[in-house]
Amino acid sequence: MEEIKILEYRKMDLSESMVLVAFPTVGMISSIAGNYIIDSLNLQEIGSIVSRYFSPTAIIHKSQASPPVRIYAGNKNCGPDGSCEQIVVIISEFMPPLEIIQPLAEKILEWADKKKVKIITALEGTHALGDPKKKGFIVHGIGSTPEMKKFLDKYDIDQTTEGMITGVTGVLLYKGVLEKRNVICLLSEAHEAYPDSRSAANLVKKLDIILPGIKIDPEPLYNEAKKIEANIRKFLEQSKPTAPGLPKIPSSMYV
Repeated sequence: MEEIKILEYRKMDLSESMVLVAFPTVGMISSIAGNYIIDSLNLQEIGSIVSRYFSPTAIIHKSQASPPVRIYAGNKNCGPDGSCEQIVVIISEFMPPLEIIQPLAEKILEWADKKKVKIITALEGTHALGDPKKKGFIVHGIGSTPEMKKFLDKYDIDQTTEGMITGVTGVLLYKGVLEKRNVICLLSEAHEAYPDSRSAANLVKKLDIILPGIKIDPEPLYNEAKKIEANIRKFLEQSKPTAPGLPKIPSSMYV
């Protein structure tokens, strides 16, 4: 029996797409940004990743019950020059257990190869430095290949020079280096103490620039930050009685 399976409910052409990987991190910003993109672009649930090691939890969204790790996608957006852009989102609100992180990342890379994905982009949060009340937190980037480093330079994304990234993103990055796969990580500075929708909006803003063929307006996320953060807190509180002993979300990066 396989430890991890990827189930596809709908077969779609995902070639040349960008896959966003959003597992919870500092400030829950990856999960917030991922869910916002899914709703903004009206992406449909096309599959899931299942494992007996995952949290025994069903996620309810729009009256639909789903596994804790879902895959969403939409139709390609093609411009007048014939080039097409497409976003695929792999998302979860729960951090996978430590022993399953490496095989999970490897399964995602294997699936991305099979679907001929162009770039894997992991969304992450990192600790806010300096004044905790400051605004305009910076989005940093890390690329696995020279091509991806040029990609980050093209869009004026500051590249992190020192630090450490753990979890699924860490494995995706070093596997990308070893196997010459196109992987980037976008990190937004965030507050650790509470769900940080404003920092999530900073990630969305960068993605809107990177993917000009797909319009993702970050302004509603900035404007609705308090409401979204309250909903996330409520979700986390609701999860406590039915999923005791959920691990504390670890810090993903130290600088």
